[in-house]
Amino acid sequence: MANTGRAQSGARTFFKGISRSRESSLFLIIFAAFLLLALLKGNIFLSLKNFEGITTGITYDLLMAAGMTVVLILWGIDLSVGAVLALTSVITAMLLRAGVSIPLSVALGLLCSLGAGALNGFCVSRLKIAPFIVTLAVMSVARGTALVLSSGYFLSGLPESYTHISEGTFIGLPIPYFVVLFVLVVLHLLLKNWKFLNQAFYVGTNPQSAVLSGINANLVTFVGYLISSLMAGIAAIFMSSKLAMGFSQFGQLAELRAIAAAVIGGASFTGGSGSILGATLGVILIAIISNGFVLLNGSPNWQQAVSGIILLVAVGVDAIRRRREGRE
Repeated sequence: MANTGRAQSGARTFFKGISRSRESSLFLIIFAAFLLLALLKGNIFLSLKNFEGITTGITYDLLMAAGMTVVLILWGIDLSVGAVLALTSVITAMLLRAGVSIPLSVALGLLCSLGAGALNGFCVSRLKIAPFIVTLAVMSVARGTALVLSSGYFLSGLPESYTHISEGTFIGLPIPYFVVLFVLVVLHLLLKNWKFLNQAFYVGTNPQSAVLSGINANLVTFVGYLISSLMAGIAAIFMSSKLAMGFSQFGQLAELRAIAAAVIGGASFTGGSGSILGATLGVILIAIISNGFVLLNGSPNWQQAVSGIILLVAVGVDAIRRRREGRE
């Protein structure tokens, strides 16, 4: 009986540990959703074409969710990432069409995204303007600028060699997969092991205490917004290369998906928590849910509503988690 009691206690401890680990819980939910769709729509869901569609979409979302996670850790938010993606794609496409070399066009496009991030970071860290207001304004400016520069048209006719950025393969897999994986791993390691970036957790938890302890909170915050916009810029390069054009309407609702994935992955609107692994699993879960919605004959017109519902659920889960942590 004693051995049985210890076994039951050990099992409860094990499952309690899993339930408290956001990454473990997400993995189990993703596995369950995968199995359910495999049972309901096996032939379609498990097809190579369907998986290619899912992985292509999450390539961009993974980058922006990772950047959003850094900003949320800092007790901020970045509503401009989708518009920055669009503006970067338009500027890069315009340069390519003007005969500028691919490396220089890509570099200038990424520099544009960094400029948006610098503006966000400066206004939030130095001018102490609320992140919601600042990034909302930059979103409007970036989207409007992209619309004016492109006159609302697709900027096609890009060099064929530019499409090789997204179409090139290594050991049978698209090169962007390896680039995104590399970026995510590097950002994860920097957040965990680089003292400067790891300070983001302290800044997000209590900015005043962080400053008193000698942390340059303004610089850490500034760099956090640079990272967020740079991730959007890299996503823009891959998207414009894949579709062979720049467009002012790229990145619509990208910020909502990024926020939802980051929060589902453990980031909080009150700062101080979050992980790149959690955000990655959040992106995968949202992608599987969205794909399942389509496969189960859900109307494409409801996709925006589904994104909003996922974000609402993510916010609710975050609120419940914070309330539970407060009681403990």
